[in-house]
Amino acid sequence: MQLLDSMFRLPVDLELWIVLCYVAVVLIGARITELLARMHFARARRRAERGFEYIAEEDHYRCSEGERLVLDRLEHERGIAVYQAPAETCARCALKKACTPQSDGRRLYRSLITWAETDLGRFHRRISALMFGAAGVLTLAAVFRWSGSPGTGYLLAGLVASSASLAWDLRVRDSRSESPGPPAASGLPAQAPR
Repeated sequence: MQLLDSMFRLPVDLELWIVLCYVAVVLIGARITELLARMHFARARRRAERGFEYIAEEDHYRCSEGERLVLDRLEHERGIAVYQAPAETCARCALKKACTPQSDGRRLYRSLITWAETDLGRFHRRISALMFGAAGVLTLAAVFRWSGSPGTGYLLAGLVASSASLAWDLRVRDSRSESPGPPAASGLPAQAPR
């Protein structure tokens, strides 16, 4: 009991305080970085679909003028479904300049994969895993350096937190890599990009 009390007393060594603060900042920073990337991904998706309503039962989008954007093609390698409005309808629309500057009809891209499966998601998950791993290695080294000193219990808690976070990130990544490819929307076969 006395050992446990000693381990969870506040550290007296300045270096140990620095290590504890650094580990806490790295662990929190990794999660914040990933959270911000997720939020940016969701915001970009909302912004791209602004003014359009997705009708899941019929697998199409509807614009504010009532025009349908039907599934044009699936790009399995990129994990997206491309929806397009007829060019002649868009050409007559009063909102054309603000909606689509190209001569084709308006296109929308719907992701068929989750954020964690995108290149951006995988990149940020790897950065998080690297940060958790670095925090774990540093914490483990600090546990050996200050074993038995006041504050060692906090180091052990940091080691458990960084190990659990790293294991969670690796488990999520492994479960994503085992999942089948993107689902086929509307049964339309994938076509080569135009």
